[in-house]
Amino acid sequence: MVHASDPDGDAGSDTRRRPSPALAAGVVLVLLAAAAAFVLLAALTALIPGSALLGATMSPVVVTVWGPLLVVLGLVTTVVTWLLRRAHRRLATAVTATAALGTLALAGAVAAVVAATLGAGGSVDPLRAIALTGGGGSARDGAPDAHPVYLTTPGGQELHLAVTRPRGAAADRPAPVFVWVHGGGWATGSELDRAADLRRLAEAGWLVVSVEYTLSAPGRPTWDVAGPQVACALARVAERAGGYGGDPGRIVLAGDSAGGQLATSVGYRAASGSQGSACTTPVPVPVPRAIATLYPAVDLADTHRRGEGAQAFAVGYTGGTPDQVPERYRAVSGIDVITPAAPPTLALVPTRDQLVPPAGAERFVDAARVAGVAVERVDVPFADHAFDLGPAGSLGHQTAWSVLERWAGEQVSG
Repeated sequence: MVHASDPDGDAGSDTRRRPSPALAAGVVLVLLAAAAAFVLLAALTALIPGSALLGATMSPVVVTVWGPLLVVLGLVTTVVTWLLRRAHRRLATAVTATAALGTLALAGAVAAVVAATLGAGGSVDPLRAIALTGGGGSARDGAPDAHPVYLTTPGGQELHLAVTRPRGAAADRPAPVFVWVHGGGWATGSELDRAADLRRLAEAGWLVVSVEYTLSAPGRPTWDVAGPQVACALARVAERAGGYGGDPGRIVLAGDSAGGQLATSVGYRAASGSQGSACTTPVPVPVPRAIATLYPAVDLADTHRRGEGAQAFAVGYTGGTPDQVPERYRAVSGIDVITPAAPPTLALVPTRDQLVPPAGAERFVDAARVAGVAVERVDVPFADHAFDLGPAGSLGHQTAWSVLERWAGEQVSG
């Protein structure tokens, strides 16, 4: 019989209760192996264009949203497994190599995005990119300061402007004006989208106005409706900017995706004097000081041919395919509205865009430059369509909006 006070009995009991260090290390290594495999899978997703190894939701943003955080995970996994190699040398070596390989590949992709951002005059806060701090880029962060109707359509639809007054404008002069045209394939979206981003611009000293326009629906294409409505909104902004603290002579017209197409079309036609308006205003449709776009759909025929999932949007907007209504596709083409009078233009182009293939924007930029238009194209590597619609701290969001704000500010300075 072994008594509780027996030192030999206690030692045997403790031995049975406590796992060996080798077993504990083995359990930790199995968990680290799973982390290493995930990091490697993420790296393969980033390196193989069009791959969806991490699913349809995470794969397109594996670098621009999750990349910095995964690099940290990979580094931690690599270091810890290396430290555990004495207990299970072969397993630890294999896990270390897997984690290191995936981490290096992801780090290279993240570095490419950072380099493109800094090269375009933008900025990246690495801590925010890792922590993913801040609200979502598409969040509806509070109501605008004003939400007036700028147009009532013949069908009775009231269209609004979402106005956010400048917070940090210089006291001695009116604020520059940032007019935003939302995307959404011409069929979805709202002037209240991007509220968090637009409010940040207002806090930086801009008068910000987001435009509502009639959305397309089955049997109701809007290729000839949305543009004149945006032109009307632009004229209303010029007419009323002073009352909101803005300078109508320093307007930047901007938009993403479908909104980028509308901003380009309206701005370029205004510059050539050929843009019609859906309303009569005391002032003509103003020529923007500059036009800024994110992944603009400026070559809709190409997008219809090659964009994954883009056909329904294109047909809904125009009422047919490029073969059926070629004149409508020409009417909304960026290339067909280029004149030497067009304002300076920015195009942020994600190189992995599957919805709006980048070749269309590249052709537009090349044609505009040949015509003498000052165009800056920023290629964002490893980025897909809507790459900035993650948390405000994400790498993609910081890239898009820091470059956009820097460039727009330069156009209205002086």
